[in-house]
Amino acid sequence: MNLYFKKSREILKNILYARRLLARYYSLKRIQNHEFSIISDNCWGRELYRFLELPCCTPTVGMGIEKDYLDFIENLNSESAHEVKELGENHCEAITGTIYPVGRTPYAKIHFLHYKKFDLAQRLFRMRFKKINTKNLYYKIDFDYYSCRKKEDIERWNKMNLPNSVAFYSDDTLKFYSGRIHHGVYIKKKNIAENNYIFGYTQKYFDYITWLNTGIPNQTLQYRVLNFILLDDGFNLGFIKFIKSILKHITPKSLKAN
Repeated sequence: MNLYFKKSREILKNILYARRLLARYYSLKRIQNHEFSIISDNCWGRELYRFLELPCCTPTVGMGIEKDYLDFIENLNSESAHEVKELGENHCEAITGTIYPVGRTPYAKIHFLHYKKFDLAQRLFRMRFKKINTKNLYYKIDFDYYSCRKKEDIERWNKMNLPNSVAFYSDDTLKFYSGRIHHGVYIKKKNIAENNYIFGYTQKYFDYITWLNTGIPNQTLQYRVLNFILLDDGFNLGFIKFIKSILKHITPKSLKAN
């Protein structure tokens, strides 16, 4: 019985791994320029780099920026934008339930959520800042990011009219804003908040490959089909749940009978 389950898991693991390799290969083939920098308000950009196995040419890795994210973007070219000073533990967000390093640049508070030591976070932030490719720069914002943004932020985003950008919003956003959102993409939120902010979940809502090639987020029937067959991580999770539900009904007696 245990040997049967072990072999089944290995086969399943190999199938999903092969699917991911094909998805990566296809994406890299279609993306015209692999040297791009994504400025993000959370780890979304890092997840995209990881999926494509490309180097992270951005300082926004393993961190989150909340209310002053637009200030951070507008002053990205400032000489002091990479300078970050340490703040106390009282600046950690209670919603995370953890203690982590927090710093502040002249323009924004940085929550280094995936770091244990501020010194390391500071050093990597400065180092990655120097890797920004200003000639191929992209911006991502989520207007539902832990409910920290308001109507005024959307209006400001619209006035900024950034090229190569994408703005995620959901029904929560529509509760306080009903107008046009520059390069807006509607996302159906999950009950588990953390899952809403990762690349693997949002990629099914817009063609990220075309976005990286043109700077404009859109969605086509062709991409939806392709995403379901090859790209969507949600398919992997659903497939795993389906196989597990089948295995639960397989008993030692049924195996012996066969």
